[in-house]
Amino acid sequence: MARALLLALTDDAAPSVRGRVYRTCLDAILAGALRPGDRLPSARRLGVDWGIARNTVDDALSQLQVEGWLVRRVGNGTRVAPLLPAPRAARVDAPVRPPSAFGRAALAALPAWGRTLQQRHDPAAVPRPAAFLAGMPALDRFPLDEWNRIVARRLRNDGAALLAYPPALGHPALRAAVARHLAATRGLACAPEQVMICNSAMQAVELIGRVVLERRDAVWLEDPGYPNLCAILGAAGARVVPVPVDAAGLDVAAGLALHPRPVLAVVTPACHYPTGVQMSLPRRLALLRAAEACGAWIVEDDYQSELTHQGGAAAPIARLDPADRTFCVGTFSHAMFPSLRLAWCVLPAALVPVFEAVRRQLDDHTHGPLQAALADFIDEGRLAAHLRRMCALYAARRDALTLACARLLPEGVALASIGGAMSATVRLPARLRDLLAVERAAAAGVQVLPLSRYAIRARSNGLLLGYAALDERAIAMGVGRLARALRRR
Repeated sequence: MARALLLALTDDAAPSVRGRVYRTCLDAILAGALRPGDRLPSARRLGVDWGIARNTVDDALSQLQVEGWLVRRVGNGTRVAPLLPAPRAARVDAPVRPPSAFGRAALAALPAWGRTLQQRHDPAAVPRPAAFLAGMPALDRFPLDEWNRIVARRLRNDGAALLAYPPALGHPALRAAVARHLAATRGLACAPEQVMICNSAMQAVELIGRVVLERRDAVWLEDPGYPNLCAILGAAGARVVPVPVDAAGLDVAAGLALHPRPVLAVVTPACHYPTGVQMSLPRRLALLRAAEACGAWIVEDDYQSELTHQGGAAAPIARLDPADRTFCVGTFSHAMFPSLRLAWCVLPAALVPVFEAVRRQLDDHTHGPLQAALADFIDEGRLAAHLRRMCALYAARRDALTLACARLLPEGVALASIGGAMSATVRLPARLRDLLAVERAAAAGVQVLPLSRYAIRARSNGLLLGYAALDERAIAMGVGRLARALRRR
């Protein structure tokens, strides 16, 4: 019985095979599956059962003996020590106080957007550096030593001043650096005063919704598209109008047929998420004409424009907009690292005072010392150099993914064209639904996301694969495991 209890080596947090053996045995003892006096199989037998070296098992059991969990004697084998703490009891939560009449009424009146947020939240979608969750850059290639020196220098030189409240729209040096960076990389001319520094692109969209939308105002959203946008704008009371996306980007004609007078349109023209499609110039101009005709605002999420594989991102809509009705939003999470929590938004000039007042009343500001350090990182050319390295690295990893998919994926499963620098989509045959494919992949140790998760009304059946954080070997191994999982009947 003891042998059967010990066969599952599942402690993924352990750094080594020896660590997995140690944690498996210790967990069985602490949980009471192995009781005081129980005899364990021999190290040789466990090694055979688990397919690992006997010496590895023996080392782990010896560590448990040193710590007092096991007793090992020649002729008597390996046994659980006779005097041990009682097994850990199952956790019993304190009873939850039932809601009062007021609380029940509040729950009954919970707005629909609150329920929508909960339904769209997917803990499995939190990006981690594994095959193949999207949204994670190659963090091991970030120039951390350079960044640390810049942060330390800023704190050393301006530490006391940086501890105070920074301006609501951002540190002046960073706003100026972002304006110069956008002029150089995107051809977008804006004054530093138009740049607002935020914690994330989603925070920028939330603030825009608060300022320009009334309840039940219509908002065009790409379908498929980023689920958080739907949740955030729903929280602002907007009426979301899902507009189809095709090979040329948002279908403006379809949007006009669905709702001809939106108040806001949110698009990712440089690199549509999740398909990676670039919005064509005719579609960009058509969107501007439609917005002008009905007085709508445009949010241009400049998602991954600095890293696109498509020969450089096309001119941003904000650059083409003579009426200054476009909010251009971007983030440093993909270009640098996610926990930096710094993003930017170029505001229409007429709305700068409004956003300054709104920002001051809400969360007031973003991390001051990191803003100052990021300004130096940009102005010293380190961000541009890092982006050049990442573009080359991600292109090599894209090629590795393309080769592995062409060689290993089963018939009927195909890699779509890769427009985004960090993720790609895989098309599935109609007989295999993406939710089932995700379950099979998870059982094989591969984490992917279903394209149906990103659809509002669109019919999407495929998988989203993030590859930027994986080297070529990990990509090939991941595709191999995914292919085997998809072949299962």
